[in-house]
Amino acid sequence: MKNIQNFDFDSLDFKLDFANFNPDEVETDETINAVFVVDTSPSVVTYINELNNAFNEFTENMQKSHIADKLFVSIIEFNKDVNVISGFQPVANIPKMDFSKRIAGYTSLYDGVHKALENALNYRENLENSGVETKTLLFVITDGEDNNSKKSPNSIKKIIDKLKKDEKSAFSFTSILFGVGNDASFEKAQKEMGIEHLAKIGMSGNQMKKMIGFISQSISTVSSGKPHAPVF
Repeated sequence: MKNIQNFDFDSLDFKLDFANFNPDEVETDETINAVFVVDTSPSVVTYINELNNAFNEFTENMQKSHIADKLFVSIIEFNKDVNVISGFQPVANIPKMDFSKRIAGYTSLYDGVHKALENALNYRENLENSGVETKTLLFVITDGEDNNSKKSPNSIKKIIDKLKKDEKSAFSFTSILFGVGNDASFEKAQKEMGIEHLAKIGMSGNQMKKMIGFISQSISTVSSGKPHAPVF
């Protein structure tokens, strides 16, 4: 992976502690690293309870699944700031989430995704240096367009394009943007960031469950050795 790590990650904050699980203590030959980048701007209050319930159901189900020992999860929230809720940890260590606790103004979508990619790639390299093969899934959940980021969407696209051009990485990295509601140009954000897949969903509990069900299916698909996520 060193050949794809030659980026100038000028926004990397070395004082920010992701608290990733120690790669030397990973007891499996392969991990699936799922990173959730979640919008916690004020507009999410209309569906936050449904998102909480769906995400916590996902965690409980994955903790009981046959791939629990190799599934690692990271959670990053964004509003006016980017908040690392959890670095990569075994899914068994992920507690019940309440995304309503840190709701704040503005939408730093690009900053959140960029920070998530930085950590995902750095942790991936650390795992591979420890002899652990890694597959990475990036799930971005937002209901609005960026209005506060310092990073540009093109800076994200460059990273993803570089990954896709690397033969090994192209089949072990998947990115999906979930656009919640109808008030934003999600196609524009997807294209500008270079995210591979877009799924538009509503704000109801059923739609949140459908999204989480899709995420679970995506993880299972990748675990089985298939290169891409299923169709939403």
